Amino acid sequence: MSLIEEIKSRLDIVEIVGESVKLRRSGKNYIGFCPFHHNVRTPAFVVFPDTQTWRCFGACNTGGDIFQFIMKRDGLTFTEALQVLAKRAGIPLEPKTPEAEARERERARLREAMEAATLFYQHQLRQTSEAEPARAYLAARGLAPETIERFALGYSPSAWHALIDHMLRRGFSMEELQAAGLVVIREDGTAFDRFRGRLMIPIRDPQGHVIGFGARALGDEEPKYLNSPQTLLFDKSAVLFALDLARAEIRRTGVAVIVEGYFDAIMAHQAGFTNVVAALGTSLSEAQLRLLARSKRLVLALDADPAGMHAVLRGLASARQAFPETTLEFGPQGLIRLSGQLGVDLRVLTLPEGVDPDELIRRDPQEWARAVEGARPVIAFLLDYLAGQHRLEDPKGKAGFVREVVPILAAIPDPVERDVYIQQAARMARLNERVLLEQVTSYRMSGQERRPRRGSAPLLPVSSQKPKEGPEAIGSGMEAEATLLAMLSLGPDLLPYLNVRFAELGLEPLSEEDFLDSTHRVLFRNLTELGPVEDWPEEERETPGGGSLLRTLWAQLIQRREPLLRGFDPEDERWAEEALRLALWLREQRLREILEDLQALTESMPDWPQEEFMAKWQALKEELTQVQRFRYRRWLLDDRLSTVERR
Repeated sequence: MSLIEEIKSRLDIVEIVGESVKLRRSGKNYIGFCPFHHNVRTPAFVVFPDTQTWRCFGACNTGGDIFQFIMKRDGLTFTEALQVLAKRAGIPLEPKTPEAEARERERARLREAMEAATLFYQHQLRQTSEAEPARAYLAARGLAPETIERFALGYSPSAWHALIDHMLRRGFSMEELQAAGLVVIREDGTAFDRFRGRLMIPIRDPQGHVIGFGARALGDEEPKYLNSPQTLLFDKSAVLFALDLARAEIRRTGVAVIVEGYFDAIMAHQAGFTNVVAALGTSLSEAQLRLLARSKRLVLALDADPAGMHAVLRGLASARQAFPETTLEFGPQGLIRLSGQLGVDLRVLTLPEGVDPDELIRRDPQEWARAVEGARPVIAFLLDYLAGQHRLEDPKGKAGFVREVVPILAAIPDPVERDVYIQQAARMARLNERVLLEQVTSYRMSGQERRPRRGSAPLLPVSSQKPKEGPEAIGSGMEAEATLLAMLSLGPDLLPYLNVRFAELGLEPLSEEDFLDSTHRVLFRNLTELGPVEDWPEEERETPGGGSLLRTLWAQLIQRREPLLRGFDPEDERWAEEALRLALWLREQRLREILEDLQALTESMPDWPQEEFMAKWQALKEELTQVQRFRYRRWLLDDRLSTVERR
């Protein structure tokens, strides 16, 4: 029995869920109001003791086991949930290796140093006369005392050794202070405080640990903002300011708003807009975007001046490393592809000229709320922006516009959405739509947008008989999940391909909900949100015991599938079709399971509000019919092809 299965066997999901959800027994199951969305009228949240699973049949339309519940309820990573549940189940985790223990001790010591420095700076702001300009600055910006306290703002004295003297008295060494980025040591061995005479803004990781500082000058000093250097704890390109305070609201609403400045985010939180985070600089990195990958909508809130417009485009270059085929200078199509892969609705909020988010929120909070609500889809924004950069009444201007928009349009994964924007761009440039469509199609087919190609690699066994309606058609359900995951990890372009095919069928993209096994769900989520396993952040890789659980699980999964996937070529069209077959089979099994649960509920619970769920029942049935129809059509095609080959 695996560690995960042993934990699940020792814990009762009814007890776990019942701690935060008021449940009442109805038949052999338990029902209550879903904790993940507002609902006080109809209890649509069901716990199934027999299978140790839960499902919301309301707005969430999601479910899982105790791992998914704890992760969703508390905003935890898989590793964090593993720690919590293992401790509760009384299962000791593997002891740490000496190297892991040393690394964890170093990180813990640096966190202690950062927390001690934060308290020192806070005391200076509150109690010293030298900090009066900093207090006056905060008052002028309209920050309330509770906001200053919530964000732990402080002040660094202008003396060259004030922090050093304080921290040395607290027992920290000069080497530790240097490793934390708090001091600078010259070549001659002398040292001085890195931050002096500045307003101090602590930067925290998603778990709330202080990992760095943003220091604002209070006079004419340059630079205006001085950030911590890169350290073991701090990487400017991989952190979002205020995410620790915004996680709950982002999880509740599904919307994350990204602003440029610290005070833009601070003022937004003070005004009650607690789903706002700030990028540490004008460029938005892929790592920062992936921190928000579980939100449904990302809104980039940037200034309306030319610098702000260029900041948008710099932000849209964030997927350049993940998608090296990006050819534009700013590469916005990279992010369009990434947002399509992650299933994120990316939008751009442009502010009135000369007004930043901080000013707008102070002037009229409701205008800010309307601006966020009315943020435009990123592609519509880009088309308008690029149209404004070219003289569209001039043939050369039209040609320049087309050269820039074609890669953007070609990067749109959804064919219907792509067609809509092709029509829009053609109207803007007063072009024949067919001309632009041919350009986009040529770009996608030319190899600049990679496509599965035909080849002769051996495929998974294809039966010449009609597919069976159960796990025996492909092996067990767990084997089917593992095989598809292995294919997706070996061929990163397969998932966007599958989602496009699903969209063509009118189906929602493949999601973790299509996987039954807890481990498979976590691996799929990490694969889609964080990219290749080597790119996963440390907290997603390391187990509490110092090993690398998820990496080990990946390696085991690939090793078990290796005989079946020998000769796998992710660019082979037939392998892509095999992946599509597996994905459709998993979707069919999930739909069947949900329908069976609904049927059981309506039969066993007299008080279950059946009329409330007739529309859901019908929608599920229609989706199941669509999946089955396509799978059957594929079987007929395979059968005809094999007949032709035999002839």
